Amino acid sequence: MPKSNFGCQLPQDTDDFDHVIEVAKHCESLGYDSAWVYDHLSPFWSRSGRALECWTTLSAIAARTNSIKVGTLVTNVGLRNPSLLAKMSSTLDNISNGRLILGLGTGDKMSREELHSHGYKFPDLNERIERLRECIVILKTMWTKEEATFHGKHYQISGAVNFPKPKQQPHPPIWIGGRHFRILDVVAEHADGWNHWGLSKDGVERRNEYLDKRCAGYGRQPNSILKSWSGIFRRLSGGAGNHSEAVRNIAEKLQKLAGPETAYFIASFDSRAEPESYQAFADAVKNFS
Repeated sequence: MPKSNFGCQLPQDTDDFDHVIEVAKHCESLGYDSAWVYDHLSPFWSRSGRALECWTTLSAIAARTNSIKVGTLVTNVGLRNPSLLAKMSSTLDNISNGRLILGLGTGDKMSREELHSHGYKFPDLNERIERLRECIVILKTMWTKEEATFHGKHYQISGAVNFPKPKQQPHPPIWIGGRHFRILDVVAEHADGWNHWGLSKDGVERRNEYLDKRCAGYGRQPNSILKSWSGIFRRLSGGAGNHSEAVRNIAEKLQKLAGPETAYFIASFDSRAEPESYQAFADAVKNFS
């Protein structure tokens, strides 16, 4: 477990980069374990489509902070060739001196129009999961081997070289985001963490039971995979009138939403969030854990 078990998703849908950095530094000072950015070219939930790009933003954050981990929540494996992603992630782990968490996902149907508008294909779930699995194999090989060769259904590399290697050994942790049970198969086989959102507590518990069984099939201990909840902060605080009430509301909402195995909490803050919001979430998670 990390020294603290909470992170912030930064207010990335903006053109005010200075504010994004300000939030990241403030959360670092409050003891947040991690700062996250999403990987969308033009977010489907935003009318303006305004968003800072994931990896360039994360690199700048890593260079301007000291201790907070930096992560992708989550990178769509369909946006970049795995060998390019291996190079990018290795570089960022060096820039951050070993603070990268690589969050990966397949994209979902809400992203279809966004991807098509930028000239990307959006294959069916079977292919997206196949690509996720192959991508992880390539990443781990390129992170750890002198040369990497892989011939899969969707990706092929031959004698690919990737230096410098990541700072973290054996490699940066991989978290997979998603709710589909077939994605949990990949989590059980390959991931260090699983992030979920938009699930009822019953839905989380059913997936945890499934994931535990799949881990056993791969000879893995279920507790070797960190279970992470993420959600929107303003839906937690409930219009509280003061700090104590906000902390209480947040802790109560998390109690209703997170499964008993959930050990990590990530709040998404928008550009309107005030410093009091970051403090309230941190205090609530400390009280809740």
